[in-house]
Amino acid sequence: MAVLASRHSLTRRITSTVATLAALVTAACSGEKAPVNPSLPGNGPAAAFRPLAFTADVNLRTGVVNITAPNASTANAPTLSLGGVEAPALSLLGGEAVRLIPSNYQASAVGAFAPGLIRVTFDVVIENKLPGIRFITPTWPVAPAAGVILFPLENVVTTTPGGVTGGDGNDIIVEQPSYGRIVPSIDWNGTGAAGSGAPYSFFNDADCSLATSNDCFRWEAYDLEVLPAPATSSVRTIGFDIDPTVGQFRARMVVAADLAPAGAVLPGTIQGSVTSPARGALSGVTVVVSGGSTGTTDAAGAYSITTVAPGTRTVSLSTLPAGCTAPAAQSVGVGSGSTNTVNFTVDCTGLPGSIAGIVTRSNDGSPLANVTVAASGGSSTTTDATGAYSLTGVAAGAGTLTVTGAPAECTPAPEAYSLASGASITEDITVTCSAPPTPGYQYNTTWVDLGGGQIAVDLRIDMRTFNRADITDVTNNGFTGDPLTGAQLSFTYDATKLTFVEGIGTSAPNITAAPTVNGSVAGQVSVLNGATTLRTGNVGIVRVVFDRVPGATGLVGTTTTITAASSRTGTTTLNIIANVINTEGTFILP
Repeated sequence: MAVLASRHSLTRRITSTVATLAALVTAACSGEKAPVNPSLPGNGPAAAFRPLAFTADVNLRTGVVNITAPNASTANAPTLSLGGVEAPALSLLGGEAVRLIPSNYQASAVGAFAPGLIRVTFDVVIENKLPGIRFITPTWPVAPAAGVILFPLENVVTTTPGGVTGGDGNDIIVEQPSYGRIVPSIDWNGTGAAGSGAPYSFFNDADCSLATSNDCFRWEAYDLEVLPAPATSSVRTIGFDIDPTVGQFRARMVVAADLAPAGAVLPGTIQGSVTSPARGALSGVTVVVSGGSTGTTDAAGAYSITTVAPGTRTVSLSTLPAGCTAPAAQSVGVGSGSTNTVNFTVDCTGLPGSIAGIVTRSNDGSPLANVTVAASGGSSTTTDATGAYSLTGVAAGAGTLTVTGAPAECTPAPEAYSLASGASITEDITVTCSAPPTPGYQYNTTWVDLGGGQIAVDLRIDMRTFNRADITDVTNNGFTGDPLTGAQLSFTYDATKLTFVEGIGTSAPNITAAPTVNGSVAGQVSVLNGATTLRTGNVGIVRVVFDRVPGATGLVGTTTTITAASSRTGTTTLNIIANVINTEGTFILP
């Protein structure tokens, strides 16, 4: 067969099992004039390639895995050319080239992974026993992925009432009362990528989805190359799903690899980039390759490590910026002199930024000074006399600005913003405002439910809400606001809902504890009140008590007419009625 006929130059004696393959393939291809796949026996590849298969005996009762090499005789073994330096030799490797080393046996509970089945897994390492020879990706059978390939050759479903079976097949060895079935699990996962390891036609089948396919096997890809003896491959995990009735089983596995002269082993290169969706390129990040090689990302987040020893390497990140979470390490197979790309995407919070702007009133565009502007996340500041504000340390991302402390005639609304990582943006804020109220001393009414059918209203003038310039000796009297020395007023109310009872002094501060109150006319109350001492603050004029008319409901209130109000500078009484602003409350009868 042409696929092996080109190997003429004898360079090394290797294994009889390799030679067995050559004989099998040559016999299968006799008479052909062009390289084609061998025509395998009707019962599939098992019979033809069984002499090259390693036998794994797994005992679930003891948890022991034994792997034995093919037992073909090595006597008078023919030699096989390595093809010089121009081309590698092809082979399915046998016991004189390879040793399979099992470890880490595990058996799951029933149904933990597959309904009604136990999953048995164990690790396998491939040891190269050939000095001066390295294993590389096979070219026959054509490999499903780059690297040395291991696949289970036979998977026979066997049911037996007892006795001992097994022998040459991938048969279950039954020890009473052991019986059942065995199939390779998805732990034969190829390169480890999603969907990798699915049944692959290593020989003649054109479509592995057909029920009649018998050349399709799950598979496991090892390193791009396994160096000469005494080197070993990286560790891979394989597995089988079995019935709970199985106590012991046997599986046959084939190692597929080309043989190539060792030559000079050149360091490989691992390169790539480290970026974050939130921050973009990450510079100054240390990239660590198992075996001791390291590199650092540049301003563009790129790195290149040119001193990586061939083999399966683990690539990880360290010295990430604050706010970044290290991603999972990645595994990559590095060949002699090869260049491999490993990129990382890192989850990071955005860098804080800043927001500045001006806060103005909607009614006249004037600045709003001394109001608080706060961003999502807690950063806040106060506007200056021009309404300007500046926030630093604002978390990146979408958020809102809120304004508090605005005058009563203003209704602030949240202002949305979007801040990129480390950015500085301008966000001017317009607050909806009406015209400010006329400045003055606020006259106010407060209603109180006294219980037992009685309602009271407190009448007050708040002297803190205005400051007349001509009232100058307030501090000499210990006040922090203008004083109130007297007031005269009258108000009306709904006599169908309320009946006047009495007028009494209010809680301090008040002008007098015994105000003059006249409520003899239904629906109307008049008050004459003068201070015995000066009062400031929210000064009480009078509390008027009403009985609730039986059955009355709804809203009640007062309509007040202020006829006199006075303050004082020194001994001079000043008329302040023009400065009193009337603001009256209402009450809903319970």
